[in-house]
Amino acid sequence: MRKICGFPRLQNGTQLARRSESARKRCPVEKEPFVKGLIFSELIRFMEEQQDPLFVERVIAAAKLPNDAAFSRIGVYPTAHALLLVGEASKLSGIPVAALCEAFGSYLFGRFTILYPEIMSSYSTAESLLEHVRGHIHEDVKVLYPDATPPEVTATTQDGDCVVEYRSHRPLAHIACGLIRGCLEHFGDERKIEWVNCSESGDAATFRIAS
Repeated sequence: MRKICGFPRLQNGTQLARRSESARKRCPVEKEPFVKGLIFSELIRFMEEQQDPLFVERVIAAAKLPNDAAFSRIGVYPTAHALLLVGEASKLSGIPVAALCEAFGSYLFGRFTILYPEIMSSYSTAESLLEHVRGHIHEDVKVLYPDATPPEVTATTQDGDCVVEYRSHRPLAHIACGLIRGCLEHFGDERKIEWVNCSESGDAATFRIAS
């Protein structure tokens, strides 16, 4: 049975933001968890495409962010702001936070293939890409964005299955799951993703891609 970690039990954006703070205290990688403005821009785009611009305006108004959701793609912003937006989108749409995060992750992978074709075209299978996220792809990301702090993502083969581990100072395991699903879909890989484990805050998870 597929395991869902912490997010579905959260009721609002404030609780989501508190989970971000909890993850920060446990992880020494970064004093404050930030997300690149590019991710915020893509989140807004995702909501507009899945709903409409008016829905996005309602989400932004409900989230009451200090910058009114004016994000520069090259800037960095608190992870808590992203979680507030997702929390309000969940309340307004009635879609569970976990489902929204996974759908966004899958969408985001598709966008990465458009934004970074020179990186994505280097791989011919989902497994080869996942195995090089840490050693190649995220290193390329750091070249493009020197201030970026990508999560630790490793993929290994265990008992014939691909096992992917996600570790981060950001509680975004469900987005990571969506990214993996988007990766599989991109390569026409019909294998299923199973949750092996997930931390309570969503900042660490292990997935098995089973045949």
